[in-house]
Amino acid sequence: MTADAATHVNGLREQLLSTLREVLPDAPRWTALDYPMHFNCGDAALHLGLEAAAAHLQRPVVRVLDRVSFRPHLVDPGSLMVIQAGGNFGGLYPTHHKLRIRVLEQTKGRDLVQLPQSIEYVDEAHREELRRAVGEHGAFTLLVRDRRSHEIAVRDFDCPVHLVPDLAFALGPLPRRAAVVPRVVQARTDKEASLDTVAGETFDWLQAPATSRSALMLRLGKRVNAQQRRTASDALATVNRRVLHGLAQANLDRAVALLSRGEQVVTDRLHGHVLCTLLQIPHVVVNDKFGKIRALYDTWTAQDPTSAFAADWDGVEGALASLATPQPTQQR
Repeated sequence: MTADAATHVNGLREQLLSTLREVLPDAPRWTALDYPMHFNCGDAALHLGLEAAAAHLQRPVVRVLDRVSFRPHLVDPGSLMVIQAGGNFGGLYPTHHKLRIRVLEQTKGRDLVQLPQSIEYVDEAHREELRRAVGEHGAFTLLVRDRRSHEIAVRDFDCPVHLVPDLAFALGPLPRRAAVVPRVVQARTDKEASLDTVAGETFDWLQAPATSRSALMLRLGKRVNAQQRRTASDALATVNRRVLHGLAQANLDRAVALLSRGEQVVTDRLHGHVLCTLLQIPHVVVNDKFGKIRALYDTWTAQDPTSAFAADWDGVEGALASLATPQPTQQR
């Protein structure tokens, strides 16, 4: 990692952690809500970022709940409830929206923090439902990860709003693996896809082989997590937390392996960009169709010395030409 790149990554990490220390409600421990029980490596990085931030702030995570296991009585007494960060605030992903509304309605008056999100409304109905639920909650803090979302949040929500870097930056610099091909292309295959054709080995990270560590940990995680619906046992919460950490780590390791294959990367995933930044892999980030990537890039990462931005896939080749010469890779 070059000195400039290290300075950039560490600066974002320090800004994130110092702001969290300043603005989060004081509590001795955290309960994490909306755990990502799936293969999406970006969401796994966010959960591990949550754990890293909690450890830095000396606020242990004592229970982890997803949309299947969440029950208000399972929330650890005296803990701060923190909702998973990401890009699902506004109804784009209905299951996350429904859980967020449910949590807001069932925990009124108790400190609740939405970790850094991008805001993208599906329609006016989802906007109004969120405005109502936030306004009626009374103890909600909203963190956002780009200036565009901050402007929306300040306009629409009656709660404290704070702008911070993406939560994955809490992980700090990550070691990459040795490249094996000149270029890999990460192209979304979900509702935010905007794929065009660019030469290179192509992948996405929403699926994993059935025999992979990610798949094995997901099956185990679902079984252990489901047990929480029947008991508030602290021992079970500890086992579940460790298993879900293992799933998130397996997914992050898979992302590192996929991204590291290329001497250069082209990605249209926001966390493809964030992880390439942490790994310091020279890369081009292509804007998504909702503009979430552009908003984050303009706010935080435009100064990253190993990245270039393309407004669409037609601009990728020009952006690739502007990348710095790749630095020698390091075996993890």
